[in-house]
Amino acid sequence: MKNLAKMSLFWLLLLMLPTFSYSSDVPTHHPVDSLLGEHFVYDISFLWFDHLAEGSIQLTQGDQPGTYLVVMQAKTLGAAAFFTRHRIEKYQTLMKIGPSGLLRPLWHSSHTIRGQGESRSEKITKKTFDYVSGRVRYEKIKNHKTYTDQFFTMDKGQPLYDILSALYNLRLGFYGQPGEETIHIPTFHRKGTQDIVVEPLRGLTSRDLKYFSRDSIRGRVLVDPSVFGTKGRDIFVSFDAKMRPDKGIIKDVIGLGDVRGKLRTRVN
Repeated sequence: MKNLAKMSLFWLLLLMLPTFSYSSDVPTHHPVDSLLGEHFVYDISFLWFDHLAEGSIQLTQGDQPGTYLVVMQAKTLGAAAFFTRHRIEKYQTLMKIGPSGLLRPLWHSSHTIRGQGESRSEKITKKTFDYVSGRVRYEKIKNHKTYTDQFFTMDKGQPLYDILSALYNLRLGFYGQPGEETIHIPTFHRKGTQDIVVEPLRGLTSRDLKYFSRDSIRGRVLVDPSVFGTKGRDIFVSFDAKMRPDKGIIKDVIGLGDVRGKLRTRVN
């Protein structure tokens, strides 16, 4: 009877133990899971006009288990759509949880779409990250025809992030509190690894400063001009208390000037 009681107690304790995944790549739970289904919609203004475009950011599960797809998009509206040939800018990143727990990109693509119907044209830049071979595939495609297809070697032991995976790692607090200290996030560039820099807010005009709420979490982000087609590197952003992006200014976008986005609606 004593042996039976001991065995019963052993199995009871075993059943009470938490269940863990033995995969080194995908933990059973990650903070990003709480953000799944988010859909933010923004009013976008540029030049001297308000609400000339609409933007959105959405996070969903990827096609493969343990992957997450971020889509950020902006499209012009009304008269602005006519003058910009119905311009759409779309950025996508498929992410997976890396060994360190940070979200890392499997691929990132940017699309510029103009025109409609038979006059529609699309330019795509895509980076695919192969962590087994340690290489990045860099492609440029126009109207379904590839005209650049190159491979670059990643620095050994140096994780790389794109603008969208960096955004979600920042929101989840993996880099510390934005706006309080300078944060360097390594990112891929054909000329070698560069940094996305997130630093305390500085360099704003009085007009730009008034655009942001004083009680928001604010920061200045420096990215390569090729990311958003700008003349410089400056982006100013703010987050609410739950680290949801609520306002932003992309400075000196070629052909558009300063582009401002303001959160209109959010769906969880």
